[in-house]
Amino acid sequence: MGARRTSFSKLLLIQESVLIWILTFGFIALAFLCVWKEYTGSLPWLSVTLTGAWTAYGVSQAMYYSKSKAENTKGGIVYDAALNTKVDCD
Repeated sequence: MGARRTSFSKLLLIQESVLIWILTFGFIALAFLCVWKEYTGSLPWLSVTLTGAWTAYGVSQAMYYSKSKAENTKGGIVYDAALNTKVDCD
């Protein structure tokens, strides 16, 4: 019996998780360096960049969980079944 392959979307989410934590710790270290070297300016670039990155990560997770929910229902989502569904516009 072969090993199960990790789906591409799950692989992307794992890579994004690693990247977001590297970015977060890197920016914390950079902010610490700025304070340690007595930088007197503000650090809005830190908060804006991390806020945007974490927001994008949250959206990615929400979409992944939505996809996972659709796939893990009884019968799952099948491409042919999705094509054969009719949508009423009334």
